[in-house]
Amino acid sequence: MRMHHLSGTDEKGRTYAMTYEEARSYIEYTDTMGSVLGLDSIKELLRRLGDPQDAVPVIHIAGTNGKGSICAFLDEILESAGYSVGRYISPTIFTYLERFQIDKEYMSEEDFAVYLETVKDAADDMVSDGWGRPTSFETETAVAFCYFCDKKVDFLLLETGMGGLEDATNVCSHPVCTIIASISMDHMHFLGNTLRDIYRQKLGILKKNCPCVAYPLASELEDMWDMACEQNNISDLAVLIREKDIEICGESVGGSEYIYDGQRYELQVPGVYQIYNSATAAATAHVLMRLGYELTEDDIRRGLKATFWKGRFQKLMDKPLLYVDGAHNPGGWRALRQNIDEYFAGRDLIYICGVFKDKDYEQMLRIMMPGASAFIAVEPDNPRALSRHELKKLAGTYIDEVYEQEDVDDAVRQAMTLADGRRDSVVMVFGSLSFIGPIIDRAEHGGYIES
Repeated sequence: MRMHHLSGTDEKGRTYAMTYEEARSYIEYTDTMGSVLGLDSIKELLRRLGDPQDAVPVIHIAGTNGKGSICAFLDEILESAGYSVGRYISPTIFTYLERFQIDKEYMSEEDFAVYLETVKDAADDMVSDGWGRPTSFETETAVAFCYFCDKKVDFLLLETGMGGLEDATNVCSHPVCTIIASISMDHMHFLGNTLRDIYRQKLGILKKNCPCVAYPLASELEDMWDMACEQNNISDLAVLIREKDIEICGESVGGSEYIYDGQRYELQVPGVYQIYNSATAAATAHVLMRLGYELTEDDIRRGLKATFWKGRFQKLMDKPLLYVDGAHNPGGWRALRQNIDEYFAGRDLIYICGVFKDKDYEQMLRIMMPGASAFIAVEPDNPRALSRHELKKLAGTYIDEVYEQEDVDDAVRQAMTLADGRRDSVVMVFGSLSFIGPIIDRAEHGGYIES
């Protein structure tokens, strides 16, 4: 792999020119180019970098919801078996470098500067040769492949950014396995206006003779699954999880227990959908076992039980009862609604919500507002954010008690004050992953508890 470093030395003796701040500035610059579907640019970029994507064992996952949860379960399973596990994820909750992880440790700022400079050099050469400059996601994806290749991870859990067929991650010639998570309507302006259009894009990550595991499907999509498996010669290698194959033994806000494929599993994360996400991870582990990887049922059980996924229906406080959930599209909102109806029926619901203007926020409100008693609108710190004034106005068409706050911490404190004067209140924060990270950090450090 070519390295074009000019000056400066990191703690390992590697020379480089870029600082972390300069590297992030370059990403922000490329972000102005937006999203571009298609693989020509990323393939050319990776070719100039030595095709690192084909030198690391990849488990590739596409889907609308649940990608992160399935990867979290699978990460714990594989680490329990002693494997080194890389993860490339987006969006992030806590920090930019969260998107590049090895055994749950984030990439260092020094490493990011080194790898970003290498990728930028290759991108500069492309521009000199008449190519367009790679987008931010293409650049980040190239950084990820170079990083995980150099670190020689045993597995790379690779999440698509958007779609699948034309997503920049869809460049591995032969992944170890592919996974299709839950499918619902999202990114319609890029992926299509029907569920079948969107599913067609997700199925684009399937590869010839490469096993695939899929989360339970809507019946209207099963013919597409069967056809894609046949076209890729994996009908005997593919596993489609079916709800009837899972026996739920117990399920509550504290976790669940179920039987799948003759094995009994326990989870500490709540939500029926997490049962199916974890079963998808378990089925993937079974595929790996059949491929000859050293995994045991004890590894699967330990991994599933140990998994904790921050920002996904996560309880932050008991008094008042405060939850955050990164639900940011119709499938996520419906899953959150299911949890609220299951665990908090009849409780006083106080919402804190911020959303992006390119999301179907009107559908979000239709799903989430029934039963709500108060709504506090906030505005995520992102150019795509919907105005808190507009969100408050729309929420006001459902209930009378609506507020807005410029500062997210002030919104949490207002919700706590409202909850203090009511019985059986639940504060629920949702709408976008982009603003819940600081809430989690502050709550976990007692920041909302008056001293």
